Amino acid sequence: MLAITIVLTEGYSDWEIGVLAGIGGAFYSADIKFVSAEGGAVTGISGLKTGALERFSAPDGGIVVVCGGPAFGSDTPPEIEERLKEAYENGCAVAGICGATLALARAGLLDDVAHTSNGLDYLQAVKTYQGAAHYRDQPQAVRDGRIITAAAPAPASFAVAVLEAAGVEQEAAGVIMGMLSQEHARVGS
Repeated sequence: MLAITIVLTEGYSDWEIGVLAGIGGAFYSADIKFVSAEGGAVTGISGLKTGALERFSAPDGGIVVVCGGPAFGSDTPPEIEERLKEAYENGCAVAGICGATLALARAGLLDDVAHTSNGLDYLQAVKTYQGAAHYRDQPQAVRDGRIITAAAPAPASFAVAVLEAAGVEQEAAGVIMGMLSQEHARVGS
């Protein structure tokens, strides 16, 4: 299975990668490494604090997952676009959920592939974004080749798509959706 590098930023939306990190590690023995955009400690939107993390640098292979968060929509978003492009050029799959799709758009990684986000208008706020013709307005994650995207409320399908890209068989990864949907199943009549 390919290694998964998860990039966190200050105020990252920790619940967006909770399914991937928790279930991916516990049930699929995924090799998951956490880094921060510029190195050092970060605090999640819930207040969860990390210790000092290594600075994100483009790996030579594997999966790069960028966790969403309000930093990407700010006036001074994390400058990781060049590192994302380098990771993609190195053969990595690159995945972004919620606000992280803005970083993928800024990097030009969404211009020629099917993708989703929190809305087309959300991505069009990125002045260099050229992928509107490939946008998919859907609640589940979208995987097109080595690019994976998801809107904020899709952490389960996002986890499945990332784990499949890492090498987990589709049927095995799909168990996540069945397991998590049990909470919503009707009980009795």
